[in-house]
This record gives sequence, structure tokens and C-alpha cells, in this order.
Amino acid sequence: MSYDTAPTGPDDRGDADAAVVDLLVRAYPPELVDAAIAACGRTERRRRLLPARRMVYFVLAMAAFSPAPYLDVMRRLESGLRRAGLSQPGPSAGKAAIFQARERLGSGPLEVLFRDSALPGTEAGTGGAPAPRQWSAPPHHCAPYWRGRTLHLLAERRTAASRHTSPTPRLTVTGLLDGGTGQVVDAVWDASGAPATLLRSVGPDTLLVVQGPAPDHALAAAAAARGTGVAWRLPTARLPLQPERRLEDGSFLVRPRGVPLRVIGAGLVTTLLDPSLAPAGELLAATDAVPDGRLLGAALLAAGPDAAPLTSRTAEGVDQELYGRLLVHNARRRAADLAAFACGPCPGAR
Repeated sequence: MSYDTAPTGPDDRGDADAAVVDLLVRAYPPELVDAAIAACGRTERRRRLLPARRMVYFVLAMAAFSPAPYLDVMRRLESGLRRAGLSQPGPSAGKAAIFQARERLGSGPLEVLFRDSALPGTEAGTGGAPAPRQWSAPPHHCAPYWRGRTLHLLAERRTAASRHTSPTPRLTVTGLLDGGTGQVVDAVWDASGAPATLLRSVGPDTLLVVQGPAPDHALAAAAAARGTGVAWRLPTARLPLQPERRLEDGSFLVRPRGVPLRVIGAGLVTTLLDPSLAPAGELLAATDAVPDGRLLGAALLAAGPDAAPLTSRTAEGVDQELYGRLLVHNARRRAADLAAFACGPCPGAR
């Protein structure tokens, strides 16, 4: 089923909205949402018009229905939840009540939901803390492998923020994408050392393909200490250094800031130095197999190129909104992955 079909009338609009809400509920069922809320201490002690679970789904609906205004988002969400049997008719909430309910919820439950549903090796309901953990393979069926290494993409994108949030009109988001499904496994924004931070979500037997910035020496050193391979895809492979040593496959070694790197033609720089263990041609083919970094941009927009900038006026609200957009992106990628699986074995796994 497609979740992006343009409606042609009122009934079609209702069906399309219900399909979107159904996708969100199946991806993030109430028990998983409630566990994330409880992990952050946001479970209500009294009955509210807009309980925390409803507001988690509202934040997701904000991303899915962007740039629809608040009251329209709530109306469409309620209609979809009623069809799913998760809501009963009742008094409508006003815009001010929705603002207050978002503030009560905070960003914590959305972050926990994102980490518990996206990170490999976490236990649901634990709070998804990004502490070092025993790494395990992601649960989807289509993880591409290269010489025993799983493939992940690290990309950097900028997203527009409300001018009321800060003097900075755009936020820099660094995301780690699964090399098979394109789901966002982990992400940080406006943080120094972001690429090295995201090593927390990959194991030693990983090839991390970086798209965008030039080789990061801190990332290279941290990855080498963990045994994680890194390959930077660059428009050119020019480095302001003379080759330290040429290798038999035509690649050559350099040592910027004391960190050894291998430069391969066609714009590839890697921490994998031994041509016998990482032949140049194979490495180029492997890096070409991972998703394009523009998927991270799609995740930040969530609803497509017409999605509005982030509307929140506080840092907490921005975090909440960004996690909501990443969660919607992952739900859609997961649905597409399951649909592809139903059609036959994945040709990309190896």
C-alpha cells in the first residue's frame, strides 16, 4: 500500500490520512510508546484531554502531515486513531492546549522511542541511552555486507529552523543510515565531534561510508582504535600531502596529522590500508552500494520537498520535532523494506 497517494476527494483524503496513521501505529504500537513515556517519567497521574501517548502520535503526525497547521494535524490524527480503535469521540483540543501538551511531553519520549526502535543492541523501554553496548546486527533482512563488514552511511545535512528558536537559521544534522534500508540508526545535531560520536552505534566489523565532509582525523583515529573501517566518498581525492608510499594496486598512503590513510582513485579515502584485505575495485563497488546521503535530507523533511521548516521556538521543541521526523522516515523505510521482502529475496545482501 502506498502512504503518499494524493487524495482526489473527501473520502480519498480520509482514507489516505487513515493509512498514514495506521502506518505510524503499526511501526510504533501503543505499548512501545507507553514504555518510552514511562522511561522518561511522563506517565500521567490524572486523566488529561491530551495524554502523553496521544501527543507522541501528534508529533509523528506533525511530521507526516507537514506543513499542515496544528488543528488540522490533530483532526486528521484523531480520525485515523478512531479508525484504528485507539480513540473515542470527545471534546476538541484548542491550539493553546496542544502547545502546552507538547511542552509537558518534552523531547525525551521521542528520543527514547527513536533509539529503542532504531539502534541495534538496545533493550526496549530502557531509555535508549547511548552508552557503549554489545553490538548486534540490525534486525532487518537486507543488510549489505562486504568482506564480513556491515555497511553504514554517515551523512551531514542542514535543515531550516524557526527564526524564533535561535539566531542560527539552519541546524546541522549528522546522521548514521543503515546501508540496507536507509533507515536512520542514530543522529546528532549541532554537536562538535558528531561523526566520532556516532561510532557508538556501529560495531568493529563495520564499513562506515562517509558522504560529504573531508576526512575527519578524529573520526579516523577513533575508528581505527575500534577496528571500524571508514571510507570517505569525495568529489576528488586531493590531499595537501605527498604520497608516503605507493601500493601495488595504484593507491597510496598518506599520514595527515599522524593518522595513516589510503587514497584510492575516483575520490575515495579510507582507513583500510592493506590492498589484499581491501582491494581498491571491491572497495569502490562496496561504497557505491550504500544509500545516497540525500535520504537523510528526506528524513528531515519527512513529508517531502514541500515540508515546512521546523516550527518549534525552543531547543526542546526542536529536538522533539526532529526525532518525530526521523521516526516517520524510519517507519516509511521499514514499510518499504517489508514490501520489498514480500516480493522476493533482497539482491543487495552479500
